[in-house]
Amino acid sequence: MLKRARVCLLALTVCITPVAQADSQAAIEKACTDLVMDYAYYRDRPDAEGLASIFTEDAVLSVLGQVFNGRGAIRARLQGAEQGPVFRHMMSTIRIFVESEARATGVSYVTVYSAPPGELPRPLVQPSGVGEYHDVFVNTAEGWKIQQRVFKPIFMPAP
Repeated sequence: MLKRARVCLLALTVCITPVAQADSQAAIEKACTDLVMDYAYYRDRPDAEGLASIFTEDAVLSVLGQVFNGRGAIRARLQGAEQGPVFRHMMSTIRIFVESEARATGVSYVTVYSAPPGELPRPLVQPSGVGEYHDVFVNTAEGWKIQQRVFKPIFMPAP
């Protein structure tokens, strides 16, 4: 009877382990996808504190040749932007690649619209650009955060 119970327990463990791994992977993918969407939301508000909070303390953000090192620099990039142009980041095609319980990478497509400051609604013009964000995500004591984000332009307006 004891041997049969061990066999059943072993079979149950083998069956449950892939499910637990799939659940864990799905949770990581969701956490990282949420960070991709949070970036667009906070960037477009603009909410400097919210934006900085989704990055690690030592994060690197690279956008069109400008590099921002650390949360403080990322926060400073957006401070005072309420008086600047209006942006909307349309995120699509988000792919997250889980490497471990502590690290994942991702690629997401973005279409960016911008308009001069002023009352909403603003006139709609062609997108300011279309590109990809290439991300490195890490699991920290604060939860999942972006450690590195690089914008790679794909389509830009003609000069």
